[in-house]
Amino acid sequence: MRSSPPSKVLVAGAGIIGLRTALEFCRRNVPVVLRAPHHPVKESCSVGAGGYWMPFHCEDPRIDRWAMETYAELHEYADKNIGDKKNKLVESIYAVVFHRQRPQTIPTWSTIDYRLEFQQMAAEMLTWQNHLHKLKIPPQAEIEKAGYKHAWLFRSMVVNTGPMLNHLLDELKTVHGADVNVETGTKYESLQHLRDSASDLNCDMVINCTGLGSRTLVPDPSLIPARGAILQFERDSCVWRSPITADGINTNDAVMSAFEKPWGSETHPAYLIPRGSTIVVGGTYLEGDEEPLVRVEERQQILKNAENFGIDVQSSVLKGEWVGFRPFRSPVRCEFHNDGNDSSSGNRIPIFHSYGYGGSGWTVDVGAAKECANQVLGVEK
Repeated sequence: MRSSPPSKVLVAGAGIIGLRTALEFCRRNVPVVLRAPHHPVKESCSVGAGGYWMPFHCEDPRIDRWAMETYAELHEYADKNIGDKKNKLVESIYAVVFHRQRPQTIPTWSTIDYRLEFQQMAAEMLTWQNHLHKLKIPPQAEIEKAGYKHAWLFRSMVVNTGPMLNHLLDELKTVHGADVNVETGTKYESLQHLRDSASDLNCDMVINCTGLGSRTLVPDPSLIPARGAILQFERDSCVWRSPITADGINTNDAVMSAFEKPWGSETHPAYLIPRGSTIVVGGTYLEGDEEPLVRVEERQQILKNAENFGIDVQSSVLKGEWVGFRPFRSPVRCEFHNDGNDSSSGNRIPIFHSYGYGGSGWTVDVGAAKECANQVLGVEK
C-alpha cells in the first residue's frame, strides 16, 4: 500500500482491462503511460470475445459490484447510441439462457440493476412473452424437444469489441493526452523489467494488466488459459430457419446460450451473440487447452449450435473463426504486489496486479478499473 498517490502510472497491457484501467486513472487526472507489445484490435483476447455482459467463470466476492458498475456504463453507451446504425459500440439486447430444470436459485447478479428486467420462466411463458419482444429464438416445440423446460430472460449489453477498443484508445490519446504505445513489439519479461521501464518513463506506480502474460511475468502458475473457439457469421445477410421467422413477426436479434446438454455443457457451452456486423457462435471453455486453431470436431459442433439456435448455416455467410484464451485465476488478482521478505536492492516501484477475469472481461472491466484506482489512490469504497 502506498502512503501517497502516484504522480504518474505505467499501465502494462492493452486488452479491455488495461485500456479501461488506464482510462479510469486519466479521468481522475492521474497522468498515464500505456504500453503493450501488440495493438489490441490486431492481437488480444478482448477483440475476439463475444462482448456479452453476463458474469462467466470469474471468481471473486466483488464480482457483482464490478458487474453492476460495468452494466451502468455500458447502458450509458447504449442510450447515447454511439456509432453508426450498423456498427454501434454497445447494443441493449435481450438474452435467453435455456435450462432443463427450473434453477433452485437465481444468480446473485440478476438483482443488481432493475434495467436487467431479469425473469425466470417456463418455456411456455417465454413463448408468450415473445409475442411482445419478437425475438429470433427457436419455437417452443424445438426448445422442449431438446429437453429445455425453463429459461432466464434478461436485457443484456453486447459490446462491439473492436470498435470499442479503438474508441477507448482514441479517448486516452485525444481527450486525455495519455502517452500511448500499444505496438512496442516487446513483452515485459519480469516484474523488474516493468519497474525499470516505469523508472525510465518517470512513473512511480505500475499497473499490471497483462492477462495471461502474467503467467511468466510475475510469475503466476495459478493463472491458466481457458480456451474459447467461435465461428463468425455475417449478421446482415444471416438466413434464419423458417420456424424462427416464418410469420415475419420475430425480427429482433437475441443472445442465446445453453450450458446443459444436449446443446451445451460446462466445457462446451453453446451460445449465439449478435455483435456489431457479426453473429458470434460458440463454443468451448477448456482450461489448460492451448490449441491455437479450431478443431474439426469443434467446428462441426459449433455449426450444429448455430443450427439449433435458428441459423440456416447452409445459406448463411461464414466470415471467419477464432480461438482465444481467457485468463482465468481463482480468485481474480486485483491487489498490490507483495514483495514479501525480498530485501534485494534496486528499483522497488510498487506494482498493482489486475488480471485473471476469465470469461468476464467485458462484464467487469469498469468495476475492476474503479477498484484498482480506488486502492491505488487510497479512496474508500
